Amino acid sequence: MTAHLFKTAATASLLLLAATVTADAALHVPRIHDVAFTGKNGNFSATITGTDFGVAPDGIPCTACQPLQIQIVDIVSQPAQQVINVTSWSDTSITVTGIAANKGDSVRVGVYNQTLGNVDTWGGPVIAQKKSTPIITGIAKSGEGVNLSLTITGSGFGPAPAGIGDNFSSPFFVFTDYNIQLPGSDGFPWNGGFCGQNDCNAVLVNISSWSDTQIVMDGFGNSYGNDWVVNPHDAFCVGVWSSQSTSDGTTGGTYACKRAPK
Repeated sequence: MTAHLFKTAATASLLLLAATVTADAALHVPRIHDVAFTGKNGNFSATITGTDFGVAPDGIPCTACQPLQIQIVDIVSQPAQQVINVTSWSDTSITVTGIAANKGDSVRVGVYNQTLGNVDTWGGPVIAQKKSTPIITGIAKSGEGVNLSLTITGSGFGPAPAGIGDNFSSPFFVFTDYNIQLPGSDGFPWNGGFCGQNDCNAVLVNISSWSDTQIVMDGFGNSYGNDWVVNPHDAFCVGVWSSQSTSDGTTGGTYACKRAPK
């Protein structure tokens, strides 16, 4: 009897461990490993490689579309989603054509696995980064939700702009989060800090310090909440323009993407 009870308890523990591992692993997929571009200004193609993209969603392949499951945004016209052609989709590779970006533009790519209910993002330049644009080398993260703290390191951020502090908004910094709880809603994605000319969510950020090599964001300010929240493991991106830029949040910015802490 004792041996039977021990075996039953051990089996239950293993099943619980397996379920925990499986659930935790699901939080980390899909994963984008690389985005390779080919083409010319105004008409680029991209091959997105990674893991766990899932089966091709309904409606894909598609032409001149803006699908929920694959979103491409050029920082020059952010947060507007590009109209693209999705020519192929497999569990490890997605091919997109007709991307209306220019060489050197920084873009963010979001891939949503509808079956697993999770998203991953990638941020980087088309072909090669333009000279004189900010370089983001790291994003250290801590806290959660409204208190999410980010330390963004790199170079070319410029001196501290006027108005940094709580409830900061300027055409030098944007935070973009994919609210995984609300796919297909206004919160997928939503933007804070600076939201461009096309779709403003009015969420403000708290910037505690800014130098040429480091920006510290200490949580969110006004309008955070409702659809515009950061969940554990949400994919997010930050976009940075030099504080000396005169482009009004269009050309000259740089994207980098991560996941929120669990």
